[in-house]
Amino acid sequence: MANISVLDKSVWTKIAAGEVVEKPASIIKELVENSIDAGARNITIEIKNGGISYISVLDDGCGIQKDQVGLAFVAHATSKIKSIDDLYNLSSMGFRGEALASISAVSLVEMITKTQEQEFGYKIELEGGEKKSFGEIACVTGTQIKVKNLFFNTPARAKFLRKPKTEENDITNYVEKLMLSHSDINFKYIVDDKLIYNTTNCSIIDVIYTIYGKEIANNMIEVNYFRGNYNVYGYISKPNICKSNRTYQSLFVNKRFCINQLISASVSNAYESFLMKGKFPVYVLFLSMPKNSLDVNVHPNKLEVKFENSQLIYSIFNDAIYQALANQTHIVEGVDNDVKQNKIAENVENHNFNIITNSEGISFDNKKIDNEFVSSEHFVDKVFLKSEPIVFKQNLYESKIPEVIVNVPKESNDISYKNFEVVQDDKKIYDGLFSPTRIVIGVVFNTYIIVQEEDRIYFIDQHAAHERQLFDALIKQVEDNNIPKQNLLIPYILNVNDIEFEFLTNNIEILKGYGFDIEEFGKNCYKITSIPMLLYNINLKEYFDEILSNLSGNIKKPHDVLRNDFATMACKAAVKAGNKLSQLEINTLLDKLKENNNTLLCPHGRPIVVTFDKKQIEKMFKRIV
Repeated sequence: MANISVLDKSVWTKIAAGEVVEKPASIIKELVENSIDAGARNITIEIKNGGISYISVLDDGCGIQKDQVGLAFVAHATSKIKSIDDLYNLSSMGFRGEALASISAVSLVEMITKTQEQEFGYKIELEGGEKKSFGEIACVTGTQIKVKNLFFNTPARAKFLRKPKTEENDITNYVEKLMLSHSDINFKYIVDDKLIYNTTNCSIIDVIYTIYGKEIANNMIEVNYFRGNYNVYGYISKPNICKSNRTYQSLFVNKRFCINQLISASVSNAYESFLMKGKFPVYVLFLSMPKNSLDVNVHPNKLEVKFENSQLIYSIFNDAIYQALANQTHIVEGVDNDVKQNKIAENVENHNFNIITNSEGISFDNKKIDNEFVSSEHFVDKVFLKSEPIVFKQNLYESKIPEVIVNVPKESNDISYKNFEVVQDDKKIYDGLFSPTRIVIGVVFNTYIIVQEEDRIYFIDQHAAHERQLFDALIKQVEDNNIPKQNLLIPYILNVNDIEFEFLTNNIEILKGYGFDIEEFGKNCYKITSIPMLLYNINLKEYFDEILSNLSGNIKKPHDVLRNDFATMACKAAVKAGNKLSQLEINTLLDKLKENNNTLLCPHGRPIVVTFDKKQIEKMFKRIV
């Protein structure tokens, strides 16, 4: 048996340093977190050669007193916590007391610091963790730490450093996270003597503009959602701004940058019916929550967090994001830059549109659309939504629902429908996207309905619009509290393991609320005797496999698991591109846009409405500059 011996300090300090100092970006993170904890309002970060040869972090924080300068570089020495209980109520960014000791163990370190009360500052130099000099120096209040020649004494570690540009990119990415999470702090970032960022008293959206540019900043939706002591706030991108990866996503919990799969999954779920598959939203989101319901002491890099109630966090983020998205119209604005305008103008010239409006009706592409039906005093329209069980047919009006009367002034013979009022049982029920003053210009390619309203032109995809209405009606049926059930001829027996059994036990009331009759049936076993009527053709094995695929999150609702099936059903049942609609069908479809807060995106994330204002069109034709 080998003898047990205590490692020499020169060995264990370098091992410990590996937990904290993985790369130059790790050093920046630790030093800047100390600056923030010191109350700094101005922080300057400077690097050279990707941070391998030189790093400097200068702040105007409270500084360090003379008798504690040397102590700051002793392992596990910290001013952030005093006892184990403090770990569960952390208000500081750092707390372990390992950073400075670990950094000095593998580099050349120089620190200059001064408090407000001291007449002079103090400078200390260390090499490989050993103090080389200490003395007074004239300086301003605050602290500056310089780190040079990283891993000079551990060549085995040094050879694993990446190219300077790669290390620089990691640092830049982290600095951007700092700018986003602490927009109230002025950051200056210098790379190889070149100023990259210099923020001063910015808002979060200002920083988003600085980092990601005008297009993204102008297409962000503000989020501010409260539930008890929890607050989700920040910005998320409109669905028309999406990326092919998650690198444009930033999450901060109590202003600490974090990576959390649970929250990422919750946000993705909220976006599911707004984005196309394989696309990811841009977001900068903050969670403010009770400190004692959070554990940040999971890993030395402090990028991971654990929540006391993970299902609550999932639910909060899902509701916050979905509400913010649902409150938007999602109408896509037409382009307005000169290059794209010229391209559009060329495309318009290549099509011989012949649009004529007069008292006799509308002609479009030399085909007359009769408007006789609006000249009578009344007509009856069987409206699609507010339905009982949906009939999937091409006709928009094949559903059994109450008659809705559209009152038209007798003297009116104008296709613009001015002064229209939609009533049911003497109550006004019109709540569409367009007002009754809209002008239906016509349809191009038997696919895109063109509408003018005041100084705007709208292009509406007839298939996408109808598809969305059908999809939302399906979802609504599932979300109703009293979901019709269908008894199974033979009960379905679900066998699970211990962890899955506990998860289902905790969520059994939720499943019952969705229309499942489910009960325990022996050890690690459940019996299902009925299912929601709408899911009559469900594959129960696949459905529960999907539910049990994420035991840390909320149990998935039936419409979440079957969302793609619903989208396919709606797509097949909706009117198609190329189908010619009657004027009555066109107007009923338009009346339903945004009724009951419909999302103006098809279930697959494609836009339903694209709009141009008069000014944009005049720019295209060079009427204005």
